[in-house]
This record gives sequence, C-alpha cells and structure tokens, in this order.
Amino acid sequence: MKITNLRLINFRNYTLTELNFPAMINVFFGANAQGKTNLLESIYYGALGLSHRTSNEDELVRFRSEGLAVQVRFEKEDTPHSIQIKRYLEQEKVKKLLLLDDKKISAREHYGFLKVILFSPEDLAIIKGDPAQRRRFLDMGLAQTDPVYYDLLVQYNRTLRQRNKLLKNIREKGAPENLLNTWDENLSLLAAQILQKRLANLTGFTTLTGKIGTVLTGSQEELTIRYNLKANNGVYLQVNAEDTRDWAEFYKTSLKERRFKDVLMGYTGIGIHRDDLLFTINGYDSKAFGSQGQKRSYALALKLAQLEFIKQQCGEYPVLLLDDVMSELDEARRTQLLHFLDGRVQTFITVNDRSLIPSLAETAYFQVRDGTIEKD
Repeated sequence: MKITNLRLINFRNYTLTELNFPAMINVFFGANAQGKTNLLESIYYGALGLSHRTSNEDELVRFRSEGLAVQVRFEKEDTPHSIQIKRYLEQEKVKKLLLLDDKKISAREHYGFLKVILFSPEDLAIIKGDPAQRRRFLDMGLAQTDPVYYDLLVQYNRTLRQRNKLLKNIREKGAPENLLNTWDENLSLLAAQILQKRLANLTGFTTLTGKIGTVLTGSQEELTIRYNLKANNGVYLQVNAEDTRDWAEFYKTSLKERRFKDVLMGYTGIGIHRDDLLFTINGYDSKAFGSQGQKRSYALALKLAQLEFIKQQCGEYPVLLLDDVMSELDEARRTQLLHFLDGRVQTFITVNDRSLIPSLAETAYFQVRDGTIEKD
C-alpha cells in the first residue's frame, strides 16, 4: 500500500493543505507544536475513521470552523483508490460522511480498507499501561485484517452495553433478574468466537514478535506473549489455541455464577473485555521488571510484528506512521529500522531534527512551520 496524495480542509491547524508523496520514506521535520503530529493524525483518521489522540472528533475541527474534510489517495494492489471523510453541520447536527472512490460507505466498509500502523511514544502504554491498552492493540490489529472479527467486536460491545444497562435496572428499579438469560447467552457465544480468533492469531503473532525482538536486541532477549483470561476468582488463566474447553459454556456458567456481584456493581465483570496480554522478556514480566529501554524495544517489536502480520494476512505491507519516536532510539537501531523499511514499507516520520533521518534510496523531506509545509 502506498499513499500518493493527502488533502486537508480545516483539520486541526491546517486550513487548506495538499501534499503529494512520491517517496517511500516521508519525513516531516520542524520545531514542536507546528503541526507535524497533526499530519500523521489526519492520515490515521482518513484510514480508520478515528483519532489516536482523542475520542472527541470535535477537537479535530479547526478553531472557528464548522467542519472538516480529509482526502487520502492511495494505491492498493496496484489499483488507485480515494477515501474521503467529511464532517459538517447540517441543521445544527453534526454529520459524518465516508466515501470510498466517491461512493458512500459504512464505517465497517471503511475500517481497514487502507491499513495503517502507528507507533508513538504513547505506545509504551501497551507494555506498562492498563489491560485496556493491550486489548486495544490486539483488537485494532486483528480488525484490520478480519472483517468478521470487526463485526463480532461491534456486536459484543453492543450486547455488553445492553447487559450493563439491564444490570443497573435490576439494581435500581427492580427489573426481573431472569431477563439476563438472553443477554448472557448472546454475550457468551460472541465472547467464545472472539476469544478463539484472538488465540488462533496470537500464536503466529507471538512468533513474529519473538523473531523481530531477537534482531532488535542482538539475540540478547527472548520476547514472548501470553494470553491471560480473567476468571471469576480474580486471577488470570493462561490459555492458548490448543485449549479445547467449550468457551461459550465457560462464559455462560461464569456469568451465572457472578450475577449477584454484577447486579451489585452495575457492570459485567467477566468476558473478553476484561482479559489481558502478558509480555515477557527472558521469562520475566516486562511491565514489572523491564527497563525503560527494554519496554521501548518491546513496543517497537510489537509494531513491526503487526506490519509483518498484516503482510502475511493481506499480501501487502500497511502504511507505517512513526510519530516522534526516532529520537528515542539509539543511532544503530534507527539505522537498522530505516534500512528495514526503505523500499518495502511506506513510512511517514515526524522528527524535530532532520539529521536523525539519513537520506536513503527513497526519502522525501517536508519542513513544517505553523501549519504550513514546504518540501525540502
């Protein structure tokens, strides 16, 4: 996949901007707070329909503007395509329009058609943050390669919200508890399908991460990933794709066992929305025992493994976005990373210091100053 053109209207600090990208490595450099990250955010937004920085899309609209537009032109399997997102006011209501090759599409059709991987300093939270960060990392990678997985997640989250609403109605309004039976059945079936897909894909993904980690650490560290399923007793069960349990029955039984507690708390305390990933370095929990440098290397290994995983699943590398991470790597790892990417993965990089990115076979430089961009 290769992005050839980006056009922005009233996105963040960009009034009207259009850029062409003939190169594979594209470097945006300049001082802080000039709009470099905003450019990567616009590509991410164009590809996935959401921001990696905020859940409130109103923040993406330029100050004192009523709407925004993002257009990304790209090549996929040697075929040109265009994605447009328009967000605007109509009769005092916010509307969002998604277009693929000038035809209106749904969010499901949009998500993952243009595949991107983003790596930023905040991604250290995958290693040292809470379980939600690790689940999001896993879900976003799988959903880009598997539309069925995307649909299952949407259905699961909708069912979960409805069950939680019923739990509160039982607690606060005395609704009959047996109304939970249908939601428990549906939630259990969906959870089982999602878990099976997670476990099946995690096997290959773990192998990729281990191989990349070996290269990044000079064979000094072994990186592994384990799936931790949160059980009713509060402990995590380490499970894998070889586990032959009837997961639908497991979840159905578990939900029934904890009904009283769920009603009391007003939310569902077990399910795939409560599970976690355990990242280890030489057998030790990287969150608890890894150094800052080790966590950074592990996070990079995970992102590069995502690149390879998507390539294996879809036949093409996704576009890679590197936001202010090159200064976090030493010179040897920067050089190694760039040589790996050059000519293979189209990459967009933001840096303060242009000299951090040496010119390779296909490198273009863009200087960013206060929402204006000049090709250098």
